[in-house]
Amino acid sequence: MPSQNDGKKNLAELSRIDRLTSSPVRVAVICAAVLVISASGGILIGKVFNAFKQPVELQVVSALAVPSLVIEPTEIVEIPAPESPFVHNDYPPQLLKPLEPVKDPALRDVENVMVPSTEEPAWKRYAALSPPVEGRPMIAIVIDDVGLSQQKIEELNELPALLTIAFLPYSPSLQGKVELVRRQGNEVMLHMPMEPTNHNIDPGPDALLTTLSLDELRQRTIRNLDKFEGYVGVNNHMGSRFTADGEAMAVVMDIMAERGLLFLDSKTTSASTGYRLAVERGMPSAKRDIFLDHVIDETAILNQLAKVEAAAERSGVVIAIGHPHSATIRALHKWLPKAKEKGFLFVPISAVTALTFKG
Repeated sequence: MPSQNDGKKNLAELSRIDRLTSSPVRVAVICAAVLVISASGGILIGKVFNAFKQPVELQVVSALAVPSLVIEPTEIVEIPAPESPFVHNDYPPQLLKPLEPVKDPALRDVENVMVPSTEEPAWKRYAALSPPVEGRPMIAIVIDDVGLSQQKIEELNELPALLTIAFLPYSPSLQGKVELVRRQGNEVMLHMPMEPTNHNIDPGPDALLTTLSLDELRQRTIRNLDKFEGYVGVNNHMGSRFTADGEAMAVVMDIMAERGLLFLDSKTTSASTGYRLAVERGMPSAKRDIFLDHVIDETAILNQLAKVEAAAERSGVVIAIGHPHSATIRALHKWLPKAKEKGFLFVPISAVTALTFKG
């Protein structure tokens, strides 16, 4: 049963509520306060729940994204690389030069190539590294008519001595073949096709002919000389008629002299004016001494090589010209090791012309 005091408390509380609600203004204030408190509480509760919910969403996104990144690693980072300064093949001149020569001249590999310099003429720029003479008799073996057979080039590269290889300018894929020969330490020449006396023999495309106008003769000479790079000079392919024509040869020799080339007169005729005209223009020059394989027979070629030995012992230096016939290559394989044992020194044609060149 409620006491008298409880009744007094209830009456007091009702009296306070009546006082709060008796005025409309007081009621409005109370309602506004309730709304503010409710809104604040809702925001707080939302933040609490979002704090737990957000990592779950991020984890799901990461799980979907990882496979696409791992499949192609190059797509992960898309920062563009800076453009190479050589991307347009605008190479600085030093990158176009062959490698420095090694100090040991006995080695015959990629480094046995002289360094070209823009200040040096072509006959020095592309000269093969020549071994020291040391008073030994010198032999320069020149192989003409090269370039039409890749197999013959490889066989010549396998010969155990330094050679000078003369390439026909109308051969296919010339530059790669020339580089293959030079990497072996051999020297390169351009074998210029010229008109022979026998009109039934074709000297090849763009041959130099006595019937050409001087302008066409210049154009053909330049076209042939531009066929490849890396050669020290020129010798004539055929040309028994053309080399005897001093006026026509002078046009050709002027262009060669401007390019800093040496000239080797193959002497396909005793009437050739090539050597004389080269000397008059201050070009390094030389003349062929012995043909190795005018008779294409191994025994006959070995007999010619015996003459090469005798001439080298007699004069100190000799130039022999041969061709990439199988019989010639076989004979050289047999003869070269024996000749080296006898003390003969095999040198490039540039070394021979340097002996008499005074420029």
